[in-house]
Amino acid sequence: MTRHLALACASVLALSACQNASENSGAASSTKSDDLTSASQDRDILPASAKPVSYEITITPNLETKTFTGEATLVFDVVNETDQIIVNGLDLEVVEARIDGAPVEADVQADSQRIAFISAAPIATGQHTITTSYSGIIYEQSAGLFHVEYPAKDGEQLMLASQFEPGDARRLAPMWDEPGLKATFKMSVIAPEEMSVISNTPVARTTAEENGQKRIDFEPTPKMSSYLLFLGMGDLSRISQVEDGVEHGVVTKAGDQEKGRFALDSSVALLPYFNDYFGVPYPLEKLDHIAVPGAGGFGAMENWGAIMYFESALVLDPKLSTPRDKQRVFGVVAHEMAHQWFGDLVTMAWWNDLWLNEGFASWMASKSTDNFHPAWNPWLRAAGGRNRAMSIDSFSSTHPIVQNVRNIEEANLAFDAITYLKGQAVIRMIEAYVGEDAFREGVRAYMHDHAYGNTTTADLWRALEAASDAPIRDIARDFTTQPGVPLINVSSVVCDDARDVSVVTLSQGRFAADEASKAEELVWQVPVTATTVGNTKTARTTISGAQLQEMKVEGCGAVKINAAETSYFRTNYEAGAFDALDSSWTSLDAADQLGLLNDAYALGQTGDAPYGRFLTLSQNVTTDAEPLILSNVAANLSAIDQLYTGRPSREAFAAFARERLGPVLDHLGWEKASGESDNLASLRASLIGTLARLGDEATLNEAHRRFALYEENPDAVGADILRTIVSVVASNADEAMFEKLFKRAQNASSPLEQRLYLFALTGVRDETLAAKALELFLTADDVPTQLRARLISGVGNQHPELVWSFYIERRADVDALLDPLSRHGYPAGLVGSSLNVETADQLEAFAKDNLPASAGAAIARTVNRMRYRAQIRDLRLPELDDWLAEHAG
Repeated sequence: MTRHLALACASVLALSACQNASENSGAASSTKSDDLTSASQDRDILPASAKPVSYEITITPNLETKTFTGEATLVFDVVNETDQIIVNGLDLEVVEARIDGAPVEADVQADSQRIAFISAAPIATGQHTITTSYSGIIYEQSAGLFHVEYPAKDGEQLMLASQFEPGDARRLAPMWDEPGLKATFKMSVIAPEEMSVISNTPVARTTAEENGQKRIDFEPTPKMSSYLLFLGMGDLSRISQVEDGVEHGVVTKAGDQEKGRFALDSSVALLPYFNDYFGVPYPLEKLDHIAVPGAGGFGAMENWGAIMYFESALVLDPKLSTPRDKQRVFGVVAHEMAHQWFGDLVTMAWWNDLWLNEGFASWMASKSTDNFHPAWNPWLRAAGGRNRAMSIDSFSSTHPIVQNVRNIEEANLAFDAITYLKGQAVIRMIEAYVGEDAFREGVRAYMHDHAYGNTTTADLWRALEAASDAPIRDIARDFTTQPGVPLINVSSVVCDDARDVSVVTLSQGRFAADEASKAEELVWQVPVTATTVGNTKTARTTISGAQLQEMKVEGCGAVKINAAETSYFRTNYEAGAFDALDSSWTSLDAADQLGLLNDAYALGQTGDAPYGRFLTLSQNVTTDAEPLILSNVAANLSAIDQLYTGRPSREAFAAFARERLGPVLDHLGWEKASGESDNLASLRASLIGTLARLGDEATLNEAHRRFALYEENPDAVGADILRTIVSVVASNADEAMFEKLFKRAQNASSPLEQRLYLFALTGVRDETLAAKALELFLTADDVPTQLRARLISGVGNQHPELVWSFYIERRADVDALLDPLSRHGYPAGLVGSSLNVETADQLEAFAKDNLPASAGAAIARTVNRMRYRAQIRDLRLPELDDWLAEHAG
């Protein structure tokens, strides 16, 4: 019954009925959430005495003072009689408030981000209304309602946009600002008549006001969480297309609308794919994608029906954008559109299950990209994200996917690689375990049963288990409620000639990068697959515990564990098994080749396997190999070269790396060939940048030659390598070139061009010029406010100690630039590239004295990583020196 009612929500007219029906279908989930809440006594949530039903909010921005006035009507149900209604509010000044028409006191509690509306008489159970007028702030940082200034042909222009996740809707109006307290929203805005205004839903009516103003009233939203509300305003252009009753739109600053054409086409293609996959049609009349100049602690936000992107994640400039930018636009659009179901239609009950939003959207972005652009090989690219998650997850400072989040401050810190990338990897592992069809049916049931409601992780597992009849809960529990990375050890591979099978002896351990992780014993139920190279049959088993376990794999020969690399673990092969795979390299699929490379690199760093294995495998990668594998080799060789900083043997390693990568660039050439794949074009840029960092004179000279041609004729250098060439020139700049590049940023005709030069200057190697860059990034009028913090942090990649000193000296000025999503993790990002243990000690001491305890784990992750890299330099690089000496010539 619930399923049929959810299906009826294909019609907007049926929204109300469906939402009411979902009250019952979501009741079980709400109860589970309440149980979890009561178990977390220290969770900072609003009293349960009242729950919202609807909001009507009218905002009047003042663009001169960067403030706004607001009027709000809050309809709510009182569950238990009370004399006060407590909601969230931050930086709001209440002018007047009434409950059911009677004046009430508004107690603004700034420290707790709450407003208590206190009644002289008890408020009985049942439905009531608060009406209030108030004022608020339009921020410079991307939190709440914020403003962005950007260069345009007729001077500086201003745009307003909003960002409310996880807890900043309370900056727009008093409200129940928690994900589990859903309601409908009806927005109105009074704005200058020449400006366009965007919100979640279509415009219901526009009426003229006095003094050149207009009032825009929007249709009510579906029942949704407060963080999904959106408001945008400015001199905007919009392109649109109606397909299957839904109007898709891309909104940009005036004149840039055609730069959003690819995003619009992607949206139109993706929506029917998602409608089919989720089994519940998209329920709104329109779906806008809004491009906002600037930057923040995030790239895009899934506001229902009005997805907000920072400009570089949505628009493409044919003169500046690379093939990788095009891939990124599709991936981000797919990620945010997947959220319209996983996150918007069905929302986690509290932030501890944030991964239900972000992990699933990340996974779906790769899955949908594979459907529409298989040549981009998105699952190979996603392997890089999984590898990054494993690196973080190998330290004791990691956390489970499902983590205890007590308040909004901790929720801000939960948007990390474990939530996104490990979440994505675990979802892919579960899908591979139960099968694509059964997994999809489970997701459809989950959507049907919980539409317009809230859920916990357990609700998803129940739906998948019911659809597949597979015992997934133990596996899922182990990978989501405990931290860490399993390590599957292959101690022998023996051929049974009589039965033509390989008998593989396996055991489980933990992939650990520090002593604390090694000391903590964890056990997972790990789904393991294996194939014999050249055989199409896949063997499957589940490994649990350190005891030896045999696995029989059809065929004799080299055996690859974690076939197709769909599971979340690392594999350590004994010498004979590794050598067999090394000898069979050309017969391995690209995913298995990449998995071997990543595991060899990581296990070599921890000392679990010889570090030279990675260099051995890198020699197998030919000039015509899969571009993403070549890019992986280039990135890892570059990372090792950085570890060699200051060591006498650095040049020997750099020479080896140049010998590996130089022929690949020679084979590929500097000019994009007709019909060349996007991945090859991206590889070219990667190789140029890496070889330049490795000091390859031919590459450096050619990059400078081409930049000189570009100065004379901007069409002389293709967009696919322009950004890389500018970065190479900036990295090696003298003072004259530095000034020239900064002048180009000042005179840029668009935010995208401005970003090209400013971010290139973050990589300048000369320390005096780097110090000059820091001062300019913080104070120069021509540098956009929203970019300042990221630019300063970017200098830390080359000069971490310099940036740290600058931050300590100018901390108040820099901190004023940070939005809530980046505030507490920002200091760690400044020095993460340092190999100096003393710098790690300084960061740790700074955090202890200046940051809240909730930021401790995030800081510890960076501190541990810094010390670990120093350990690799001291303990592991001598292994590579020996390997290089043995294989020289």
